[in-house]
Amino acid sequence: MAKQQTVLLMSYTNRAVDEICEMLQSNAIDYLRIGNAYTCDKRFRSHLLSECIDAQPQLSAIQERLRRQAVIVGTTSTLQSKAFLFDVKAFDWAIIDEASQILEPQLVGLLSHLPKFVLIGDHKQLPAVVQQDAEVSAVAEPLLHDIGLTNCRNALFERLITLERQHQRTDFVGTLRYQGRMHPAVAAFPNAMFYAEEQLQPVPLPHQTAERLAYDLPTEDALDEALKQHRVLFIPSKKSHEVQASDKVNWHEAQLVAQVLRRIHRFYGTRFDADKTVGVIVPYRNQIAMIRQAIEPLGVPALENISIDTVERYQGSQRDVMIYSFTVQHRYQLDFLTANSFEEGGAHHRPQTQCGAHTSSPANDLHRVRRGVERGCIIQKTHRPFCKHHA
Repeated sequence: MAKQQTVLLMSYTNRAVDEICEMLQSNAIDYLRIGNAYTCDKRFRSHLLSECIDAQPQLSAIQERLRRQAVIVGTTSTLQSKAFLFDVKAFDWAIIDEASQILEPQLVGLLSHLPKFVLIGDHKQLPAVVQQDAEVSAVAEPLLHDIGLTNCRNALFERLITLERQHQRTDFVGTLRYQGRMHPAVAAFPNAMFYAEEQLQPVPLPHQTAERLAYDLPTEDALDEALKQHRVLFIPSKKSHEVQASDKVNWHEAQLVAQVLRRIHRFYGTRFDADKTVGVIVPYRNQIAMIRQAIEPLGVPALENISIDTVERYQGSQRDVMIYSFTVQHRYQLDFLTANSFEEGGAHHRPQTQCGAHTSSPANDLHRVRRGVERGCIIQKTHRPFCKHHA
């Protein structure tokens, strides 16, 4: 980017914007964030516009602060509600991250203020969240079909990349074929199942060339040994037989997750960072409370601060180690877990060096679970977004 140019960086979620801010800071790039302290990670609050103007809250001072800032960051929804920004400042171009999750009406209004934009995303990962069935959101108008608008549930990113490929045009579409997030042992599964066409390769970065995990403490048992030897693990758990328990929780699985977390914390020792070392993904929010409850008796305060969330809310985030708790107790739940995945995409683009999965399905159901895993249900270890296309 030329020094005299100004750029607007956007993403769909505040968590993804936090990731953008972290990358800007790690590369010594100054920026201003539009938003509020409640939805901004504490590490980046000093860059909020509201924080920067406390000393000079006058309108003229605010306008001047915005004009001289080269890089401005925010979520698409926040910037939609701050239309005055485009009256005060002209941007040379915009970059929209995780664009495959953003529906067209949420984006086109913003893009109309910009002379140039780059959409970065991966249509093989999570699509936009839409409550209507595909039949309800389908578009019947032939003229709209001509521009690739066949269903209102499709993101602008997906429409544009599909349209370009249909016309065999490549001038405005590029594929990033090097990923700096995952160790090759972790990336092998998604590469084989979902990204065979792209043939993704490691950069490589130091963590991608390491031959072994840096777990140097003596092992306590077989699970410890498995964690030290393998970067991808699948750990069966028992089915919950509590009559009053919801299908969306599994206490035994929550205890397993807690025990794996305890071991990761022990292996990391002083290197453990609740914001970077490990995270847990679950399909149901009910299971979050169950896992928190299982962590509490361990008496490890650092584990109480780790992030435990659903895959939708985890999109754009990264950790060294990711644990995915399937929370499956009945076969019908496998349909739910795979309903939102592409044949070539899913929830395994989060981990950097190691991943693990837990399920309560009995042994004779494991082929069903494996099928679910192949369609996008697994746990892993992450860094930055795994692979992205841009249009």
